[in-house]
This record gives sequence, structure tokens and C-alpha cells, in this order.
Amino acid sequence: IPVYSVKAHKEIINSIDGVGGLGIGDGAPEIVTGSRDGTVKVWDSRQKDTPVVNMEPMEGETKRDCWTVAFGHAFNDQDRCVCAGYDNGDIKLFDLRNMSLRWETNIKNGVCSVEFDRKDINMNKLVATSLEGKFHVFDMRTQHPTKGFASVSEKAHKSTIWQVRHLPQNRDIFMTAGGAGNLHLWK
Repeated sequence: IPVYSVKAHKEIINSIDGVGGLGIGDGAPEIVTGSRDGTVKVWDSRQKDTPVVNMEPMEGETKRDCWTVAFGHAFNDQDRCVCAGYDNGDIKLFDLRNMSLRWETNIKNGVCSVEFDRKDINMNKLVATSLEGKFHVFDMRTQHPTKGFASVSEKAHKSTIWQVRHLPQNRDIFMTAGGAGNLHLWK
């Protein structure tokens, strides 16, 4: 029997991530979901049936399929961000403290995976992978007012990069997983 159950979205849930309540880091035990219905929702298992945050397209906007979500910037009880990647290449960073869209960009191809190097520290690095075999590393400490975060891109695979994961013991090391069965380790 599940300890928590809710009808979360109207369509398929493509991605899920969690933060807090681990005994390390800060904040409430929360789960974020991203769905084909275009919404990104944050859930607190202590609150029944209703998301604590619901980020959805404004009326009249096209609903894009959210393929990936990730928590980050959870270094105290108040601050937390959610990054979401969409089928059209949009990456959106939502600030949960201010309930606002903090930053957005487009990498020109579907975003398959996003991950912060660590969830429970000040934002440091964010990696996003795409359908075209590229990954993008964003320096989340260096934000220009109009140009966004400093970044570097690398054509890493000959096929889609479905996943990125950082090594917990060393956040400067991450691995990408490609659609042709390849794994690449990066520093």
C-alpha cells in the first residue's frame, strides 16, 4: 500500500526528483514532477491531494511537454529552485522562494535530462542534455543580466543523451548516457 498517493497530472509524468528531509541539507521533504500536460508541480508528502507549487503555462501559451525536472539551490530552509527541460529546447529555472521564473534559455533541441551538481548547496553547476547528442554545462554562479549564465556546450554522443548524473563524492565528475548504449565520463 502506498504511503502517499495523488492524481498529480492530466497526462503522463515524464520526470520526478526529490529534495529535503534526508537528514542532510535543509528544507521540507518535497517531490517535483514534470508532465506532458506542460505543468511542473512540487509536492510535499505531508500535505494531501494538492501541490505546494503549480507552474503551468499562462492562458493562451502553447503547452510544451516537460521531459525533465531537477531540484537545486536547497542550501537552507527557505531557498530552493526547480529546473525544467522541455521538448522544444526550453530550459526554465523556477525560484520557489520568490515564486518566479528566475531564468530561461533555449538550447535548440529537446532537453532530455537536467541535473545540478548538488541539490543541497548554493547553485554551482547545471548540466542539460539534448536529443542532438550535446550537453550544456551552465555556471550558475556567473549570471549576466541579459545574456544569462556562462556556459559551455559539447557534442558528446552521436545519438540522444538521455541522462546525466554527477558523482556524489566529486561534483566535478559526471557521466552522460547515450541512446546508442555509450557512457561517457566527464570532468
